[in-house]
Amino acid sequence: MQRAPAPPPSPIPTPPLESVVTPQSTSDIDWQSLLIAGFGATCALLTWLVVGALTGLGKVPSLLFPSAVLIALVGAVFGLTRGAIVLWLVTGAALVAFCIIAMTSFVTRVLPTSAMVRRDNLPVQPLDAVVVLSGGITPDGMLVPEALDRLLAGLALMRDSVAPVLVVTEPRRSRHGVTAAADQARVRALVARPFPMLTVDSVYTTRDEAVNAWRLLQTRNARRVAVVTSPLHTRRACATFEKVGFDVTCVPAASRVYSVTGADNGSDRLTLFREWLYERIAWIEYRARGWVSPQQTR
Repeated sequence: MQRAPAPPPSPIPTPPLESVVTPQSTSDIDWQSLLIAGFGATCALLTWLVVGALTGLGKVPSLLFPSAVLIALVGAVFGLTRGAIVLWLVTGAALVAFCIIAMTSFVTRVLPTSAMVRRDNLPVQPLDAVVVLSGGITPDGMLVPEALDRLLAGLALMRDSVAPVLVVTEPRRSRHGVTAAADQARVRALVARPFPMLTVDSVYTTRDEAVNAWRLLQTRNARRVAVVTSPLHTRRACATFEKVGFDVTCVPAASRVYSVTGADNGSDRLTLFREWLYERIAWIEYRARGWVSPQQTR
Protein backbone atom coordinates (compact mmCIF):
# COMPACT_ATOMS: atom_id res chain seq x y z
CA MET A 1 0.00 0.00 0.00
CA GLN A 2 1.47 3.32 -1.08
CA ARG A 3 1.97 6.00 1.49
CA ALA A 4 0.31 9.38 1.05
CA PRO A 5 2.76 12.17 0.24
CA ALA A 6 3.73 14.44 3.12
CA PRO A 7 2.04 17.80 3.11
CA PRO A 8 4.29 20.63 1.98
CA PRO A 9 5.74 22.75 4.79
CA SER A 10 3.65 25.76 5.57
CA PRO A 11 5.36 29.05 4.84
CA ILE A 12 6.74 30.95 7.82
CA PRO A 13 4.57 34.00 8.37
CA THR A 14 6.42 37.25 8.01
CA PRO A 15 5.48 40.10 10.31
CA PRO A 16 4.03 43.14 8.68
CA LEU A 17 6.46 45.91 7.98
CA GLU A 18 4.76 48.13 10.54
CA SER A 19 5.59 45.70 13.35
CA VAL A 20 9.26 45.32 12.55
CA VAL A 21 11.26 46.99 15.30
CA THR A 22 14.54 48.43 14.19
CA PRO A 23 17.19 49.40 16.78
CA GLN A 24 17.26 53.12 17.57
CA SER A 25 20.04 54.99 15.87
CA THR A 26 22.75 56.30 18.15
CA SER A 27 22.44 59.64 16.42
CA ASP A 28 18.80 60.00 17.47
CA ILE A 29 19.36 62.39 20.44
CA ASP A 30 16.85 64.51 22.29
CA TRP A 31 18.27 67.79 21.05
CA GLN A 32 15.47 69.80 22.59
CA SER A 33 16.36 68.64 26.12
CA LEU A 34 20.04 69.27 25.47
CA LEU A 35 19.36 72.80 24.30
CA ILE A 36 17.19 73.53 27.30
CA ALA A 37 19.83 72.13 29.67
CA GLY A 38 22.53 74.16 27.93
CA PHE A 39 20.44 77.30 28.19
CA GLY A 40 19.89 76.64 31.89
CA ALA A 41 23.62 76.16 32.45
CA THR A 42 24.39 79.38 30.56
CA CYS A 43 21.85 81.38 32.57
CA ALA A 44 23.11 80.01 35.88
CA LEU A 45 26.72 80.71 34.96
CA LEU A 46 25.90 84.21 33.75
CA THR A 47 24.03 84.97 36.97
CA TRP A 48 26.96 83.70 39.03
CA LEU A 49 29.42 85.90 37.14
CA VAL A 50 27.19 88.94 37.60
CA VAL A 51 26.93 88.25 41.33
CA GLY A 52 30.71 87.99 41.47
CA ALA A 53 31.12 91.29 39.63
CA LEU A 54 28.68 93.09 41.93
CA THR A 55 29.80 91.65 45.24
CA GLY A 56 33.37 90.38 44.88
CA LEU A 57 32.03 87.36 46.81
CA GLY A 58 32.96 88.89 50.14
CA LYS A 59 36.36 90.01 48.89
CA VAL A 60 37.29 86.41 48.03
CA PRO A 61 37.12 86.39 44.22
CA SER A 62 39.07 83.13 44.10
CA LEU A 63 35.78 81.40 44.95
CA LEU A 64 34.15 82.68 41.77
CA PHE A 65 35.66 80.44 39.10
CA PRO A 66 36.13 77.14 41.00
CA SER A 67 32.40 77.22 41.74
CA ALA A 68 31.41 78.12 38.19
CA VAL A 69 31.40 74.51 36.94
CA LEU A 70 29.15 73.36 39.78
CA ILE A 71 26.82 76.30 39.23
CA ALA A 72 26.57 75.49 35.51
CA LEU A 73 25.70 71.84 36.26
CA VAL A 74 23.04 72.88 38.75
CA GLY A 75 21.61 75.30 36.18
CA ALA A 76 21.50 72.57 33.52
CA VAL A 77 19.52 70.26 35.80
CA PHE A 78 17.28 73.05 37.07
CA GLY A 79 16.56 74.15 33.50
CA LEU A 80 14.89 70.81 32.78
CA THR A 81 12.43 71.18 35.65
CA ARG A 82 9.28 73.21 36.04
CA GLY A 83 11.20 75.65 38.21
CA ALA A 84 13.21 76.80 35.20
CA ILE A 85 11.09 79.94 35.03
CA VAL A 86 12.63 81.03 38.35
CA LEU A 87 16.10 80.68 36.85
CA TRP A 88 15.13 82.80 33.83
CA LEU A 89 13.69 85.51 36.08
CA VAL A 90 16.72 85.56 38.38
CA THR A 91 19.07 85.83 35.42
CA GLY A 92 17.06 88.69 33.95
CA ALA A 93 17.01 90.52 37.28
CA ALA A 94 20.77 90.08 37.69
CA LEU A 95 21.46 91.49 34.24
CA VAL A 96 19.17 94.46 34.84
CA ALA A 97 20.88 95.18 38.18
CA PHE A 98 24.31 94.96 36.57
CA CYS A 99 23.35 97.39 33.80
CA ILE A 100 21.84 99.88 36.25
CA ILE A 101 24.88 99.84 38.53
CA ALA A 102 27.58 99.82 35.86
CA MET A 103 25.99 101.99 33.18
CA THR A 104 24.11 104.67 35.10
CA SER A 105 24.84 107.14 37.88
CA PHE A 106 22.83 105.04 40.35
CA VAL A 107 25.74 104.48 42.77
CA THR A 108 26.62 108.17 43.03
CA ARG A 109 23.15 109.77 42.89
CA VAL A 110 20.77 107.22 44.40
CA LEU A 111 22.82 104.88 46.56
CA PRO A 112 23.62 106.48 49.96
CA THR A 113 27.38 105.98 49.64
CA SER A 114 28.22 109.36 51.16
CA ALA A 115 26.39 108.36 54.35
CA MET A 116 29.18 105.86 54.99
CA VAL A 117 31.84 108.59 55.07
CA ARG A 118 32.59 110.22 58.40
CA ARG A 119 34.86 113.27 58.46
CA ASP A 120 35.54 115.04 61.77
CA ASN A 121 37.25 118.40 62.22
CA LEU A 122 40.69 118.19 63.76
CA PRO A 123 40.78 119.65 67.27
CA VAL A 124 42.86 122.69 68.09
CA GLN A 125 44.85 120.84 70.74
CA PRO A 126 47.18 118.01 69.62
CA LEU A 127 45.85 114.48 69.89
CA ASP A 128 47.55 111.65 71.73
CA ALA A 129 48.14 109.47 68.65
CA VAL A 130 47.34 108.95 64.99
CA VAL A 131 46.16 105.41 64.22
CA VAL A 132 46.42 104.22 60.60
CA LEU A 133 44.41 101.09 59.83
CA SER A 134 45.77 98.37 57.58
CA GLY A 135 44.39 97.69 54.12
CA GLY A 136 46.10 94.52 53.01
CA ILE A 137 49.50 93.54 51.65
CA THR A 138 50.78 91.77 48.56
CA PRO A 139 52.54 88.37 48.69
CA ASP A 140 55.83 90.29 48.48
CA GLY A 141 55.07 92.32 51.61
CA MET A 142 54.16 95.53 49.80
CA LEU A 143 51.26 97.74 50.79
CA VAL A 144 48.26 97.51 48.48
CA PRO A 145 47.01 100.86 47.10
CA GLU A 146 44.28 101.17 49.73
CA ALA A 147 46.77 100.64 52.58
CA LEU A 148 49.25 103.07 51.01
CA ASP A 149 46.55 105.75 50.77
CA ARG A 150 45.85 105.39 54.47
CA LEU A 151 49.49 105.53 55.50
CA LEU A 152 50.17 108.61 53.38
CA ALA A 153 47.20 110.37 54.98
CA GLY A 154 48.47 109.46 58.44
CA LEU A 155 51.97 110.69 57.65
CA ALA A 156 50.50 114.00 56.47
CA LEU A 157 48.93 114.40 59.91
CA MET A 158 52.22 113.58 61.60
CA ARG A 159 54.01 116.11 59.39
CA ASP A 160 51.56 118.72 60.65
CA SER A 161 52.23 117.73 64.29
CA VAL A 162 48.69 116.56 64.93
CA ALA A 163 49.99 113.97 67.43
CA PRO A 164 53.33 112.84 68.88
CA VAL A 165 52.89 109.11 68.07
CA LEU A 166 51.97 107.20 64.93
CA VAL A 167 50.35 103.76 65.28
CA VAL A 168 50.06 101.43 62.31
CA THR A 169 48.30 98.07 62.19
CA GLU A 170 49.50 95.01 60.31
CA PRO A 171 47.20 92.25 59.11
CA ARG A 172 47.98 88.59 59.58
CA ARG A 173 49.17 86.80 56.47
CA SER A 174 49.16 83.07 57.04
CA ARG A 175 51.53 82.02 54.28
CA HIS A 176 55.25 82.53 54.85
CA GLY A 177 54.62 85.06 57.64
CA VAL A 178 54.88 88.02 55.24
CA THR A 179 54.30 91.49 56.76
CA ALA A 180 54.37 95.03 55.45
CA ALA A 181 56.74 96.31 58.14
CA ALA A 182 59.60 97.00 55.74
CA ASP A 183 57.39 98.82 53.25
CA GLN A 184 55.75 100.85 56.01
CA ALA A 185 59.19 101.88 57.25
CA ARG A 186 60.22 102.99 53.76
CA VAL A 187 57.14 105.15 53.38
CA ARG A 188 57.49 106.54 56.92
CA ALA A 189 61.02 107.72 56.02
CA LEU A 190 59.46 110.24 53.61
CA VAL A 191 58.59 112.46 56.59
CA ALA A 192 61.70 113.98 58.15
CA ARG A 193 60.05 114.92 61.45
CA PRO A 194 61.16 112.47 64.17
CA PHE A 195 58.38 110.55 65.89
CA PRO A 196 57.89 106.97 67.10
CA MET A 197 55.93 104.55 64.91
CA LEU A 198 54.30 101.80 66.93
CA THR A 199 52.87 98.63 65.43
CA VAL A 200 49.72 96.72 66.26
CA ASP A 201 50.17 93.33 64.62
CA SER A 202 48.22 90.08 64.35
CA VAL A 203 44.90 91.62 63.35
CA TYR A 204 42.15 90.05 61.29
CA THR A 205 39.33 92.58 61.57
CA THR A 206 38.65 96.20 62.40
CA ARG A 207 37.52 95.01 65.82
CA ASP A 208 40.95 93.42 66.36
CA GLU A 209 42.64 96.69 65.40
CA ALA A 210 40.56 98.66 67.89
CA VAL A 211 41.03 96.24 70.79
CA ASN A 212 44.78 95.78 70.23
CA ALA A 213 45.35 99.50 69.75
CA TRP A 214 43.56 100.17 73.05
CA ARG A 215 45.82 97.68 74.83
CA LEU A 216 48.90 99.28 73.32
CA LEU A 217 47.98 102.91 73.95
CA GLN A 218 46.40 102.43 77.34
CA THR A 219 49.88 102.08 78.86
CA ARG A 220 50.72 105.51 77.41
CA ASN A 221 47.50 107.04 78.70
CA ALA A 222 46.66 107.86 75.08
CA ARG A 223 42.91 108.07 74.60
CA ARG A 224 42.37 110.88 72.10
CA VAL A 225 43.26 109.53 68.67
CA ALA A 226 42.80 110.27 65.01
CA VAL A 227 41.70 107.15 63.14
CA VAL A 228 42.75 107.17 59.47
CA THR A 229 41.15 104.77 57.00
CA SER A 230 39.46 104.63 53.59
CA PRO A 231 36.39 106.83 53.07
CA LEU A 232 33.64 104.18 53.14
CA HIS A 233 35.33 102.43 56.06
CA THR A 234 35.34 105.50 58.33
CA ARG A 235 31.86 105.17 59.78
CA ARG A 236 32.31 101.59 60.98
CA ALA A 237 35.97 101.90 61.95
CA CYS A 238 35.58 105.04 64.06
CA ALA A 239 32.46 103.71 65.77
CA THR A 240 34.38 100.53 66.60
CA PHE A 241 37.27 102.49 68.15
CA GLU A 242 34.82 104.59 70.14
CA LYS A 243 33.17 101.45 71.45
CA VAL A 244 36.41 100.20 73.07
CA GLY A 245 36.94 103.56 74.79
CA PHE A 246 38.78 105.94 72.46
CA ASP A 247 37.85 109.57 71.89
CA VAL A 248 38.01 109.48 68.08
CA THR A 249 38.61 112.08 65.42
CA CYS A 250 37.77 110.38 62.13
CA VAL A 251 39.95 111.15 59.09
CA PRO A 252 39.12 109.64 55.68
CA ALA A 253 42.17 109.12 53.49
CA ALA A 254 42.17 110.27 49.88
CA SER A 255 41.42 107.11 47.91
CA ARG A 256 43.11 105.98 44.70
CA VAL A 257 40.90 102.89 44.61
CA TYR A 258 37.46 104.49 44.23
CA SER A 259 35.69 107.84 44.19
CA VAL A 260 32.62 108.28 46.36
CA THR A 261 31.10 111.07 44.29
CA GLY A 262 32.97 111.02 40.97
CA ALA A 263 32.64 107.43 39.70
CA ASP A 264 31.80 107.97 36.03
CA ASN A 265 32.59 104.68 34.27
CA GLY A 266 31.58 101.06 34.65
CA SER A 267 34.71 99.90 36.43
CA ASP A 268 34.66 102.73 39.00
CA ARG A 269 30.95 102.30 39.63
CA LEU A 270 31.30 98.56 40.21
CA THR A 271 34.21 99.12 42.59
CA LEU A 272 32.26 101.73 44.54
CA PHE A 273 29.20 99.48 44.72
CA ARG A 274 31.24 96.53 45.99
CA GLU A 275 32.88 98.64 48.69
CA TRP A 276 29.53 100.10 49.75
CA LEU A 277 27.87 96.68 49.86
CA TYR A 278 30.71 95.17 51.88
CA GLU A 279 30.66 98.01 54.42
CA ARG A 280 26.89 97.95 54.67
CA ILE A 281 26.86 94.23 55.48
CA ALA A 282 29.79 94.64 57.89
CA TRP A 283 28.01 97.52 59.67
CA ILE A 284 24.94 95.33 60.21
CA GLU A 285 27.14 92.53 61.59
CA TYR A 286 29.08 94.84 63.92
CA ARG A 287 25.91 96.44 65.22
CA ALA A 288 24.36 93.01 65.86
CA ARG A 289 27.49 91.96 67.79
CA GLY A 290 27.55 95.19 69.78
CA TRP A 291 30.94 96.20 68.40
CA VAL A 292 30.07 99.74 67.33
CA SER A 293 29.15 102.81 69.29
CA PRO A 294 25.70 104.29 68.66
CA GLN A 295 27.39 107.67 68.26
CA GLN A 296 28.42 107.89 64.62
CA THR A 297 29.43 111.51 64.11
CA ARG A 298 30.53 114.40 66.23
